[in-house]
Amino acid sequence: TDQVYGSVLSEIVQSTVDGYNGCIFAYGQTSSGKTFTMTGSAASPGVIPLAANEVFSHVRKYPSREFFFRLSYIEIYNEVVIDLLDPTKTGLQIRSSEQTSGVVKIMGVTEKVVTSVSEVMATVGMGESHRSTGSTDMNEKSSRSHTIFRLVVESRSKDGASGDYRVSSLNLVDLAGSESASKAGSDGQRRTEGSYINKSLLTLATVIQRLISASGHVPYRDSKLTRILEPALGGNSRTAVICTVTPAMQHFSESL
Repeated sequence: TDQVYGSVLSEIVQSTVDGYNGCIFAYGQTSSGKTFTMTGSAASPGVIPLAANEVFSHVRKYPSREFFFRLSYIEIYNEVVIDLLDPTKTGLQIRSSEQTSGVVKIMGVTEKVVTSVSEVMATVGMGESHRSTGSTDMNEKSSRSHTIFRLVVESRSKDGASGDYRVSSLNLVDLAGSESASKAGSDGQRRTEGSYINKSLLTLATVIQRLISASGHVPYRDSKLTRILEPALGGNSRTAVICTVTPAMQHFSESL
């Protein structure tokens, strides 16, 4: 993970401090290592701790600016937005980006002010304990939702110069794994979850294709995932997708 981070992702994280929106996805089928890629371990840090270290290191290069950081952590489970920092808040509504200075607003979501890497990781740890997981034939502890770690970065000049205010967001997304219902052994609740997961992943792929081709309507509103990430996917933004692949032979067709 640290090699991928250093060669591709570091610049995206740094540019968020400079005022650009950034988005990094972990994408792949169930059991291919997406969550580990994003969170990692003490011995092998994932994208989230690496990015947190990078942000607080990079701001030291701007002694003439003051920074303010707000962290939220949500999951999208069966197209319902849930606050992982306060799981009693479910069904959160989304406000259009046109009304919020380029950052989509999730109404009522908990935003924790953070001032250090340790505070970021403590907040992430609290959110991880509330994630929706379940057992399938492909993964004993399969993520059944998409999660979005969002760090909003605000900064302004210390001399109070007018018009010198920046706001951007860094979105680190652990996508639920794409899966075949037959291979996953899904039925009942698990099959319903898989249907929502695959539909939102298809919408994400369509949005990215339309943005690349610069033609046709971009269907951001067809899923909660793409609507929330709209500012980080198009316009003033930089985006990367980490594709995780399982070496298991029985999953060769999906890996290919």
